[in-house]
Amino acid sequence: MLRGLCLTSLVALVLGSAATAVAQPETLKFKFPAGRSTTMEVKTTSSQTLSIVGQDLESGSDQTLTITTVNGQRGADGNLKVQSTINAIKAAVTLPGGTELEFDSAKPDADPPGTQFDFVLDIFKATAKSKWSATFDRNNRVTAIEGRDAAFGDLPQNLQDAMKAQLDPEYLKAAANDELDRIPSDPISRGDTWKRTTTMRLDSGQKLAFTTEYTYEGKVQENGKELHKIAVKTTEVDYSADAGAPLKVLESDLKVASSEGHMLFDNEAGQAVSHRNKVQLKGTLKLEIMGMELPGTLDLTMENSHKLK
Repeated sequence: MLRGLCLTSLVALVLGSAATAVAQPETLKFKFPAGRSTTMEVKTTSSQTLSIVGQDLESGSDQTLTITTVNGQRGADGNLKVQSTINAIKAAVTLPGGTELEFDSAKPDADPPGTQFDFVLDIFKATAKSKWSATFDRNNRVTAIEGRDAAFGDLPQNLQDAMKAQLDPEYLKAAANDELDRIPSDPISRGDTWKRTTTMRLDSGQKLAFTTEYTYEGKVQENGKELHKIAVKTTEVDYSADAGAPLKVLESDLKVASSEGHMLFDNEAGQAVSHRNKVQLKGTLKLEIMGMELPGTLDLTMENSHKLK
């Protein structure tokens, strides 16, 4: 009898230990504590070969920005203002035809090289002065982005017009909420996946719509902190242009040739501490410029990363 009781207790102990070893679902959540100041290093690189009527047009860019955000105090209405400032920019750009441009916000008044594309440096110079605010409601949804276009007011009107879509407050608000929606509101367990579709506006009315798949991979330890790792993979892309844009997209058959990335989320602090995504797009295009149909192919690789400093 005693022997049977011991065996029963042992079985219960083993089963209990196994039950507690099963990972419980996690609920990840962004947090915006009053007064918090964070500095993020943002790197973006791109390499593109656009072949039009048998001619290869190669271009690329490598940019590093340092951005500081400061949370204000949440008001009685539940709203919170978050101020963002670009502290520094370094950029190197290669344009079709081999023109190379470099910009360093530490030397904003350096003499331009004297090319027809020097206006690109003026855009970087204005960007380096950018400050803007985001308003969050009590549910931490972004309801307004203000001031993003203020630094560009001294640029020639044609440049302001070219950048208008990218600086549109409604587009920026949607992009900010898309960033928040990368983290699902429901509890997640290791292996769970979810998808999000986001739109990136380019110049001349062009758009890239990406479908991205996220997979929760569980907890990891980094620099003494417990972080949550989420794999990031772009699965689909759609290329288009706004009606009335100087560049008309007649046909587009772009595919995701490769994609990799991950995000590390600090749930205690309620913020992503790093995020990296690399995607290669390849396929055929048929464009129309000034009434001329131009068939071609595109090979574009883009990589972006965000990391708290």
